[in-house]
Amino acid sequence: MEKLKDLLRSNDLKATHQRIAILECIDKFGHINIDAIYDYICEKYPTMSKATVYRNINELLSYDIIEEIKLPHKNKKYEIKKVPHIHLLCKRCSKVEDLFLETKPFFNSITSHTGFKIDHSFIVIDGTCRACQQS
Repeated sequence: MEKLKDLLRSNDLKATHQRIAILECIDKFGHINIDAIYDYICEKYPTMSKATVYRNINELLSYDIIEEIKLPHKNKKYEIKKVPHIHLLCKRCSKVEDLFLETKPFFNSITSHTGFKIDHSFIVIDGTCRACQQS
């Protein structure tokens, strides 16, 4: 919890129980949609409204503390911001896994071939996870 409080304070945000609860939930699940965040938080804080969750999610997004993951044909999910990485999406179980590979050479290659300046990227690769392949 201290790590999350420090994360908020380093971004000049108060470490409110709502923000801490949201970040703890995202940290626990890794990639989670807003309805699941709300359901999980309501178990601990039954009086917290969905509007409060949405408002805090938007604020955490605006401070670059969390990122929105836009997955094809799925609800948006959220994760705590990390170094650039690739998302692996299982078509069968919908699990999202992070893959940390060095992407800079790939992006440099795109820029050198096209002249396109990349400001932000988001890579999702869909397929079948190891667990689903074995079942």
